[in-house]
Amino acid sequence: MLEIEIKVKVPDLQPIRERILTSGAPLIEKGDEFDAYYNSPERNFAETDEALRLRKADDYVLLTYKGPKIGSGSFKAREELNLRVESLETMDLLLQRIGFQKTATVRKYRESYGIGLATVTLDSVDGLGTFAEIEAAAELSQEDAEKEIERIAKEYGIIGERLTLSYLELLLEQQR
Repeated sequence: MLEIEIKVKVPDLQPIRERILTSGAPLIEKGDEFDAYYNSPERNFAETDEALRLRKADDYVLLTYKGPKIGSGSFKAREELNLRVESLETMDLLLQRIGFQKTATVRKYRESYGIGLATVTLDSVDGLGTFAEIEAAAELSQEDAEKEIERIAKEYGIIGERLTLSYLELLLEQQR
């Protein structure tokens, strides 16, 4: 699956949230998320622009591989493969036993809404601030995905600095 999205650093999520709620867009999920990132024993994911993430949300645990970023400008596109797992603790132990090293953790509160052919996510990330993301439906072509993202950004006032760095990259950059 190809993930095509934008991430915008915003000073306040409330105006965006109000527009979303006024529009009647359905809430997909909300709650706290804990993400642990791992590095491969075979290659350095920071150098290859890959990521392996183990996520614990309120009602699920997900292991995600993200391939190198492709695309240009303010849009971020990359391969994303997801696998639900039963236990965060067991998967963490398994990864470490086969040589993967935990490199960082990210904690956030997230709300996700279905709008058009996309998902709009409002994030409050510990240590980083507030962000709005728009991710196009996987079945859209890159061109159609970018058009849908731009339409939603304009309609819902999701404006500001667009970032192509992940939360992990932003946290690591901040620590330097």
